[in-house]
Amino acid sequence: MFTFFSNWRRQRLLTRFDSERRARWQQNLDALPILDGLSQQEQIRLLELGWCFLHGKRFTPVMDAELTDDHCIDIALMAALPVLNLGLDAYGVFYELLIYPEEFVTDLQFVDANGVEHQSREELSGEAWEQGPVLLSQSKLADSRHWNGYNLVIHELAHKLDMANGGIADGLPALPVPLQSDWLQVFPKAFANHCRQAELALSLPEGSAEANLAWDRLWIDPYGAENQAEFFAVCVEAFFTDPIALNLAYPPLYHLLGQFLGQNPLARAPQWQPLPHLRCQ
Repeated sequence: MFTFFSNWRRQRLLTRFDSERRARWQQNLDALPILDGLSQQEQIRLLELGWCFLHGKRFTPVMDAELTDDHCIDIALMAALPVLNLGLDAYGVFYELLIYPEEFVTDLQFVDANGVEHQSREELSGEAWEQGPVLLSQSKLADSRHWNGYNLVIHELAHKLDMANGGIADGLPALPVPLQSDWLQVFPKAFANHCRQAELALSLPEGSAEANLAWDRLWIDPYGAENQAEFFAVCVEAFFTDPIALNLAYPPLYHLLGQFLGQNPLARAPQWQPLPHLRCQ
């Protein structure tokens, strides 16, 4: 019943997506480098998913953020990319995106390894709430367009993709049954390796040649060492914005993400090779 209603609503929304509006959105798609190389059929599907995403969510500017049509279209197109072959239902149920002009401060609670609860305040550029909205910093959107390993929209929507399986972010999305066994072997192993590399880099004298080399060998965002939920988000982010780096770091994980998401960004990403000394582990 839910799928029937979703499809019915999608078709109603698309009746308003006329040729003039499609041409307007195509201009934004063409100006986003991380969308380069998509086939014509993929572009059509992305435009339609983005249109439905935009009209299925509230885009709410807060703290005097000046939100333009271009901002909204770009966010919607980037949000549609991870679920290009999964559909918007893969994000689960949420209704709102809160757009801040700059980074924002949020209260955090966490429990350490000894079971002690801690509270802190942290400045963030984005956040995805369980059973709640997605928060984005408008000032970071300009950096979220290129093949540079960073995309705030994809990172936060990856959390929603993760949360769609059981309502919590834990690094275990709603995978097809044939992928689940391999995921439970590959993902924790990659996460543990990433944590070891991050810990090594942190343990070395800051600014030393050894520390710089250790950081350079972290092919994806060190923030992924925070927990498995963040590791999943930075891996999805890297999958679409620096797939070569993710594939260099964790080829089996890149392959599994490709099977899950039904995409292979390696085929359309700008090609580069690491320096020889960075291949040595």
